[in-house]
Amino acid sequence: MNVSLPANRGDVKSYPQRVFLDTNVYIVGAAFQDSPEAALLDWAGFGSQPGADVVVLVSDALFQQISRVAQRLRHKDWASEIIGRIWRGMTVDYVLLDDVEISRVAAEGSIPREDITVYLTALRGRADCFISANHELVQALARQTGAFDCMTAASFVETYLLSLDRE
Repeated sequence: MNVSLPANRGDVKSYPQRVFLDTNVYIVGAAFQDSPEAALLDWAGFGSQPGADVVVLVSDALFQQISRVAQRLRHKDWASEIIGRIWRGMTVDYVLLDDVEISRVAAEGSIPREDITVYLTALRGRADCFISANHELVQALARQTGAFDCMTAASFVETYLLSLDRE
């Protein structure tokens, strides 16, 4: 997907200012340069061009997931490259997670166990938008919490990035 990304314009505030990008966004975006995920990552500063005025929320749990999946799909150096590009190019807000809260949310059973830490990263990081290719997760979060907008990378690109480019 070739998307002409909008310039980093401080006067445009129509897109979310604090976003959480799920593991799959980083993996797919790093692997497939013509994907909506790659366009989203480039917009946020993952690529060589400057990123938009946006804060990307991260946590140790997210980095562990990226590392585990990237190593399984390719190799450990690819995992390190992805994490390094996050730190170098993006404006990040590192969210510390509380083990007690993780246990409490797990006991409630409202969020799938494997998604609790990414959910809490977005929630505690005050995300405006949670972006994931995991359609079940996105739908469950949108239905159950209402704490932030939930979108896929493709819908985010269509809603925010392409509309900004048309302005």
